[in-house]
Amino acid sequence: MKHGKHNKKLGRNFGHRMAMLRNMVSSLIVHNRIKTTLPKARVARRLADKMVTLGKRGDEHAKTQAMKFLREHHVTIPKLFNEMADHYRTREGGYTRIHKLGFRDGDNAPMAVLEYVDMPGDLKYSMLIKRLARIELEPSLRVSPTIIEDGQASKIEKRDFKELLNHIKGQKKFDKNVEKMMKSKISSEVLKLKKLTTRKNELQIKSKIRRKGGRLSYESY
Repeated sequence: MKHGKHNKKLGRNFGHRMAMLRNMVSSLIVHNRIKTTLPKARVARRLADKMVTLGKRGDEHAKTQAMKFLREHHVTIPKLFNEMADHYRTREGGYTRIHKLGFRDGDNAPMAVLEYVDMPGDLKYSMLIKRLARIELEPSLRVSPTIIEDGQASKIEKRDFKELLNHIKGQKKFDKNVEKMMKSKISSEVLKLKKLTTRKNELQIKSKIRRKGGRLSYESY
């Protein structure tokens, strides 16, 4: 009888499924994020959270359990029991995040990115930096309308994104070092956006050039 067996099969038998999940979780610990299909990410998420719990325990039995499951012990075990255990010491669960990426070309499978929260290169943090850079370039986004008409969405102010980042960092207040880091990253992102805008304008000018009478001529715009 099939009692108590509610795990996702993922189209594989037990041995193949566990080998795949061990490789996925090991790669997640090494690289902080992996790209996979959404059903696989949801299954691997539980195991990835469990590995962090073992790392926070830190005793010999927890280390033995982690070594039985993970690959590349020379990389995963020291990182899990030292760096990641200290990083998530005050966090009670919720160590991973799933970003949906849409559907894959060909078989239309739903894709996602599975990552550890607040680790270097956090996608949510990097997307916030890019959004703040766009606000710096577009002054119209800085002011939120006081009256919202029916069917009109309000524009998000810069301070709302700072509150979101504050929540991401564990709901702590911004200190001076974080403010300096934000300013430097936003300024670098603003420079990138300016370069992209300049390049886009150049391409628009080139698109105005048409071949007439055997020679190139410029159409005014």
